[in-house]
Amino acid sequence: MRKGLLWVACLLLPMTATAELSDLTFITEEYPPYNYQRGGQPEGIAVELLERIFTLTDTPLDRHDIQFYPWVRGYDTALTEPGTVLFSTTRTEQREPLFQWVGPIATDRVSLIARRDADIRLDDLDSLIDSDYRVAVIREDIGAQRLHEAGVPDSHIQVAMSNESALRMLERGRVDLWAYGEDVAFWLMEEKGLARADFEPVLPISESDLYFALHQDTDPDLVAAMQDALDRLRTESLPATPGEHRVTFNTEEYPPFNFLDEAGEIDGIATRLLQTALHDTGLTANFRLLPWARAYAEARLREDHCVYSTTRTPNRETHFTWIGPLAINEWAAFALAESDLEASELADLADRRVGSFREDAVGQYAEQQGISILLTSAERDNIGRLRAGVIDAWVTGTRTARQLAREADVELKRLFSFRQEPLYLACHPSVPDDYVAELQAALTQLTRSGRAETLRRQVLEQLEGDA
Repeated sequence: MRKGLLWVACLLLPMTATAELSDLTFITEEYPPYNYQRGGQPEGIAVELLERIFTLTDTPLDRHDIQFYPWVRGYDTALTEPGTVLFSTTRTEQREPLFQWVGPIATDRVSLIARRDADIRLDDLDSLIDSDYRVAVIREDIGAQRLHEAGVPDSHIQVAMSNESALRMLERGRVDLWAYGEDVAFWLMEEKGLARADFEPVLPISESDLYFALHQDTDPDLVAAMQDALDRLRTESLPATPGEHRVTFNTEEYPPFNFLDEAGEIDGIATRLLQTALHDTGLTANFRLLPWARAYAEARLREDHCVYSTTRTPNRETHFTWIGPLAINEWAAFALAESDLEASELADLADRRVGSFREDAVGQYAEQQGISILLTSAERDNIGRLRAGVIDAWVTGTRTARQLAREADVELKRLFSFRQEPLYLACHPSVPDDYVAELQAALTQLTRSGRAETLRRQVLEQLEGDA
């Protein structure tokens, strides 16, 4: 009898520990794409992970119970107040004994970021110490701690109150460098309407994993419950909400494959193909239009996110699960019709100013062939850059160039074409295999039946009619 009671008591212990997760206070900061607020709603990779931990452990909390603090206040709170959890926190040797840890959430690369026009080149942190450069940091942030550990003198350091204030300091030339996470910094730049091409990482200083940092006195059973739930999430592909798997399809303005129509709806050849395939299978997805670099980064980093229309390259291959092809994209080089520029291959553009946009496969390929590329945040900007004489030539998809030129009433000449590549839907590996298989089968059937070609012609005829 006693053995039976003991067995029942042992069963109840994990349930008690799991229930007590609701007694913890969860604190975070604005650190996109891991944790941030949009319209007062907590969002991000770490937020979604935590909410799924709540679901898996039957904890009666959700993302609205997360508190947002400035980083310094949150860090000090997690150090001093029992029952607090801070995320997303870089786990370092210095911090190791200060907290208990659950994770990892993701890997974060911290670099020294500069304005591109400053032309700063650093070989290592010793060269920073020997310089007179001023570096913006946030107190207790991993960037600040890494510089302190390397012996960078305080005279080089400018402490900012937040990542937004640090970005403003860099933008306005009050500092020369900013020590911060690359993904987060460039995300913030796009959110603030700054051109990614105006900034560049000049020296990586840390690459570490992000964790949930729990106060040192937290009950070890609670730590184990969180870690066990996180480990199970990584292996079981738990739905985001019970009975539903929410998948988000991110895209950009890249006509005729994907664009906003006059009614503000996402349209295009690739969009209609995906919408039709979803309808045929009964699957669902949320469609969002974002700047390309952000759309791509979300699919790269966030579970249940995909991005289209995406070129499948060797560098990207292992990061995604691929669905398609959706279309074939011919790559070409263009100039203004009145330009005297003549070229028949990429090598002819070696001494010219050539435009593309951030994270675009066409520009990346040209750069790999030795062409210096001037980047902007959106493909549409390159029409204006040609007009203004900022660039001499533009490398992009043929159909995209023609459509954007038609919309802007600009006459282009095609210098040469240099490659043809299929476009795909690229999905985070967390998207379930059966979802991927069903969608792929539906797209294949659309092509075989001729319906895909009909959809393609309909979009092109509509665009020509609108023009």
